[in-house]
Amino acid sequence: MKFLAIIGGTIREGFARKTILGMFIVSTACIIIAVLLFQLNAVQSGLLAPPKVQVQHGSNVTTQQFAGLTVLDGVWTGISMMLLLLCVFVGTFVTASFVTSLMEKGTIDLYLSKPVPRWQYIVGRYTGGVLIISAEVAYLIIGLWIAAGLSLGAWNPAFLWSILFITVAFAGIYSLVTLFGVLTRSSWFAAIIALAIYILGAVIIPLGLFLDRLLNGFSTEGILTSVAKGIKYTIPSNSLGNSLAHILVNKPADLAPLFITLGLIAIYVSLSSFAFSRKEF
Repeated sequence: MKFLAIIGGTIREGFARKTILGMFIVSTACIIIAVLLFQLNAVQSGLLAPPKVQVQHGSNVTTQQFAGLTVLDGVWTGISMMLLLLCVFVGTFVTASFVTSLMEKGTIDLYLSKPVPRWQYIVGRYTGGVLIISAEVAYLIIGLWIAAGLSLGAWNPAFLWSILFITVAFAGIYSLVTLFGVLTRSSWFAAIIALAIYILGAVIIPLGLFLDRLLNGFSTEGILTSVAKGIKYTIPSNSLGNSLAHILVNKPADLAPLFITLGLIAIYVSLSSFAFSRKEF
């Protein structure tokens, strides 16, 4: 019960800071705009048409269609990728202070005076932040999905997988924010470092390959590329977007990034709890 109270307190703090209300208003506006757009005949016919891509064969240009897919499937993919990035970047700054505010003088004295294990405060705050973002994501995605289904008759259940992948992507980076927040007591520093690591994960393998080719003088994978691949496995949320994109267009998806991120979340939140339990206040 005490653990649930900590989660509830975090959510109430989000309401008090108008965090949840602001995101709810933006999400509602997006859903309303989508409903209005879906009523237009030109939009309906365009979204339900199969996507076409021009392919050049020598001097000839042909138009290739993708069987079983519609333009709407491509739109869902674009929306999901955009939401994933927005939740990782915007959500990180919105929720970063949930952990550091716990360690403010006066607040921490009050909490530590209660007979509650320290790890519950960190895990509870972390869980509350993830629940806030996941609820907002679910509200927006389900709202858009219902709007498209009622207006266009297109009920693509694959789009709902976006809720899980986007939430896990945010939760992965938020676990790093939590760790750095406990270590530094600075929400801004924790958010910036965590996002810098996330960006690094997207470029570290190409960078390692480039440096190997530059140093070796020929196209091959060397020691730097191997090191880069090892480091990539320590960065949560990487490649989740690719896995989600494959699911949305009915292609086989690699779920390894999902399980790797879940494992890293457990590791980083555990480290955060351990660091908090050893910290002197």
